[in-house]
Amino acid sequence: MKATFRIGILVAIILTLAGGMAFAGDAICLELDGKLIETDVAPIIENSRTLVPYRALLESMGAEVSWEQEAEMATAILGSHRVQVTIDKTTAFVNGVTKEMDVPPRLINNRTMIPLRFVLENLKCTVDWNNDTRTVIINSPKTDGPSEIRTIAYEETDDSYRIIARGSEAIKNTRTFAYEGPERYGIDIFNAAFPDRVGSIKADNQVFSGVRFSQFDDDTVRIVVDLNEKVAGKVSLSEDRSEVYIDFDKPGSEGNRGHEGEDEQNPGEVNEDLQGILPELDWRATGKLIAIDAGHGGTDPGATGKINGKEVLIERDLNLAIALRLHQLLDQAGANVVLLRDSDITMSLYSRPEAANTMNADLLISVHNNSAHNSTSNGTEVLYYDKVGIESYGITSKELAAYIQKELVAEIGLKDRGIINCPHLAVLNKSLMPAVIIEGGFLSNPDDLAVMLTEEFKEAYAVAAARGIINSLNAWADR
Repeated sequence: MKATFRIGILVAIILTLAGGMAFAGDAICLELDGKLIETDVAPIIENSRTLVPYRALLESMGAEVSWEQEAEMATAILGSHRVQVTIDKTTAFVNGVTKEMDVPPRLINNRTMIPLRFVLENLKCTVDWNNDTRTVIINSPKTDGPSEIRTIAYEETDDSYRIIARGSEAIKNTRTFAYEGPERYGIDIFNAAFPDRVGSIKADNQVFSGVRFSQFDDDTVRIVVDLNEKVAGKVSLSEDRSEVYIDFDKPGSEGNRGHEGEDEQNPGEVNEDLQGILPELDWRATGKLIAIDAGHGGTDPGATGKINGKEVLIERDLNLAIALRLHQLLDQAGANVVLLRDSDITMSLYSRPEAANTMNADLLISVHNNSAHNSTSNGTEVLYYDKVGIESYGITSKELAAYIQKELVAEIGLKDRGIINCPHLAVLNKSLMPAVIIEGGFLSNPDDLAVMLTEEFKEAYAVAAARGIINSLNAWADR
């Protein structure tokens, strides 16, 4: 027994010296809400940080967990909090925002081992250490009480009409809706309470006649705007998420485009350039925020197209030109759209989904073009990844990809490579909303390149993408 004990100590010392990692065996206990948890793989210690098997621990506390094999990425969702970590990488995403860990997750004996304190504290658990018993003491987060909606008010600015709902706590989640006959636009605020139970505001402005609100069910406050015309509001939250804003642009203001696309030179007239090119955007979907990402840029040129060894096309420039045109088309169609970059600037890979997450975008469209190590690969494809919890957005990334791919193939005319599930790509797996990466053609293929050098390709790409996006939004509005 003594010899065995000495060997065990020696192995632990060697492992600690080799990379700062040691297996804790049964020397470290895990206690969750007063109860000991058994795991099939023992915790380990790396650089003074405890790593534990993520699924056994998180599922025992009621978290929703998922594992993407190709990306080697673990996702945990507990309440309104979401943490994503990747094997052997110290960068994590917490509610869509990058954070750095002291040690990365590890894959040991086919088990994902996560930095316990970092993950659990970002899921709002408390973590303590009892040195006498060598026990990690974990307490689940207290159940969030409802945010008490204390006031619902209406104010007018030079350009818009705004409805404000002020809560006592951070507002976790909302859902917008719209109805016809008569026209109404509304929002449900979940995990919320309205002490007065029911109320209303008379407005009688150019856009809506009044606002009604009530305790719709036990944990949902509903606000309904009685519209004078078909127009969707734009929903946003304050920085601390305690206030919800519903904004309606005044007719004729710079922000108001109309759901059919008004001619800027002749306000009130339909832009004839859009007639027959794009489907009409359902007014109920005009409040959805679309973030457009022009791939690469600045010091990152992306792929290059060459003829006889001479560089003739740089992907970053092509992507930006297409993204600018796509933004213009969607804006004229009445969509709520924003560009992540509108000039030749450098953006890091992670900053793109993080920017879309921060602005609470409903869709993320990343404009790219393709390349391969061979010259034979060719055609058009759209990449997607359906993340955990994406159903609340009303449309999946896969559905969005299918709508766009159908239009691209019909309009551009290159080979149909289909839609491809790519969970390992950061733009797709780090974004919270439905997201796709469009790959219009291959700069490395001579035939594709010849097409991509034309102005017609840029226009066809942008028009097709706009059609697919509008069709997907219209499908959402009908659900």
